[in-house]
Amino acid sequence: MRLIFLSWSVALNLLTTSARNVSYEAGEPKRVWAEEGGRAVLPCYLNPQKLESSLGELYKRLSIRWEWRGRSSTQVHHMVLQVAASGLKTRARSMMPRASVQDKDFLHGDFSLQIKPATREDVGRYSARVKYGSKAHHCELKLDVVSVSANPPGPLLESESVKLTCSSTLPEKPIKIQWFSANHLVKTSGRFWPAGQSLFISRSISSDSGPWVCELTYAGGERVSVTHHLQVLGFAGPTWPVVYAATGTNIYLPCILNFNPLDYDNSKVAVRWSHVAGDDLKAKSNQHQGTNKNLALYLPAVGPDSAGQYFCAVSINGTTISKNVTLVIMTVIPSIEGPVLEGSHLVLTCNLSHAPGKVHFQWKWLGPEPSNSSKAAFKSSEHLTTGWIREFSKVSPEDSGIWECSIHSAEGRLGSVQYHLEIAGAQVASPAQNMMPEEITYGLISFLFALVVSVAVLILLWHRTRSLNIPALDRLVAAAHLRKEFKDAAQKEKVLQTEP
Repeated sequence: MRLIFLSWSVALNLLTTSARNVSYEAGEPKRVWAEEGGRAVLPCYLNPQKLESSLGELYKRLSIRWEWRGRSSTQVHHMVLQVAASGLKTRARSMMPRASVQDKDFLHGDFSLQIKPATREDVGRYSARVKYGSKAHHCELKLDVVSVSANPPGPLLESESVKLTCSSTLPEKPIKIQWFSANHLVKTSGRFWPAGQSLFISRSISSDSGPWVCELTYAGGERVSVTHHLQVLGFAGPTWPVVYAATGTNIYLPCILNFNPLDYDNSKVAVRWSHVAGDDLKAKSNQHQGTNKNLALYLPAVGPDSAGQYFCAVSINGTTISKNVTLVIMTVIPSIEGPVLEGSHLVLTCNLSHAPGKVHFQWKWLGPEPSNSSKAAFKSSEHLTTGWIREFSKVSPEDSGIWECSIHSAEGRLGSVQYHLEIAGAQVASPAQNMMPEEITYGLISFLFALVVSVAVLILLWHRTRSLNIPALDRLVAAAHLRKEFKDAAQKEKVLQTEP
């Protein structure tokens, strides 16, 4: 659509300005169109044949006089601009400093009059008399002005309505009026309502900003166009932006105006951010921009509580426009908390605080530490997988390092989050881990029995060793034992003697 519009505009400009390339001799004046507020060029040239034959005489006493006499040929002539043979230029008071001719073009046979900015009061018949040497040249033209007015005239705010009216200085009405836009197909439906020479645009949006072309067609096929540059103050970027951020990162939530309101008048601009799940938040503009267009909200070290819907409300001279921004927090949830042993089964889940739309996930290994080394780049291609989970059947030391989960859509990469995988060491099974409970009980009893036997043996050996080291004590013990035996024997014999 934009290409068609540009091609059409170029062709139309060539059509409406083709008179500039024509040499005008005596006869019916030719009409020249100009946009109100733009540049009007009233062409006056020597044709190539006359220029070639008169080139030597252009150096001799060249003088130019442009006159204006309104719409009627009977009106009084008024001098617009005059160039004397000495080079002195004189202008009418009403044309200072709007009227001009280009001295450098004289030797090329170009004596065109330029008026900028053109007004409706400039409409009428213009004639030029050029004298050089013994020759003279005349040009006769008619100037008409076409314009577009907007109501209200100034820049609009989104959702406001506007009426564009196209008109010309010709007394007769056009037989056809068409409206064109670079961004929209204008037809009688939706927000666009052509009526007569006007176009109503209801509930304006920021994409309405840009050139709007009105084309007037008159009887006989004459067509003229005029362009109005409409400015609708609103937000730049997507209508419903979504920001993806990793837990712990610092971010800016976008709230950028498509125009700086202070460029037009002394507008009072105020911004207020609010979070659906919390209280009003204080806005902080992005200091890197340094303009009143960027009203982004700075959020340091975002976390799960930061996720949700945010509203940026901008008030300009008492009128408020708002924008909705969604913040999605990305985190990696591991199936194992704490150190991960070599050989463990591990699952990493890429978690989003809000359900995504049409997106896809990608896992990539970035290396032992984030770097751009060739080794990391080589290994990352081997570890590139898709899906919202990354599963390791048995983790190995080669898996340690930075793992990145990124989210993508048709528009490109949306955001990413990283997880540092650390391998604590080899996972080796102990004998107790391979035993049944009964086996463990039997083994414990056997161990305690062996311990008791060992202690008894050690005590016996200790006593034996101690007796070997004290022989005198042993002899005393043996003598006491022998005396006890003799005493017992004597006692037994005495008892036998007393018996009858």
